[in-house]
Amino acid sequence: MNEDKTHRNPVMSHRLRSRHKTYFFDVYENKHGNHYLKLTQSIRDINSTTDNPQYFRETLHIYEDSIYEFHQHFKDVIQLIEEKNKSNPSKKSESVDENSTSKKEDEQE
Repeated sequence: MNEDKTHRNPVMSHRLRSRHKTYFFDVYENKHGNHYLKLTQSIRDINSTTDNPQYFRETLHIYEDSIYEFHQHFKDVIQLIEEKNKSNPSKKSESVDENSTSKKEDEQE
């Protein structure tokens, strides 16, 4: 395996569990010293068994040259969702609070 294809360890890594999905936020450094965010969504197949669980993964790479613009759009989306939830409260906002609790439990592990 040549140097370009070697596996690199993430500079930073966080995990968020939400029902049958897990999200991974990993920051890597490429061979030129630039950083990028690798977002991975791992979805457990609800039809799989506990003895043989099946997962599907989807990955998105966000490179350093667009990370700030991505962040701004992400903040805009969060703001819009918060405004919509204030004007139309539903049980969905309660599930976000439940996920926040599970995240805190994950951090304590």
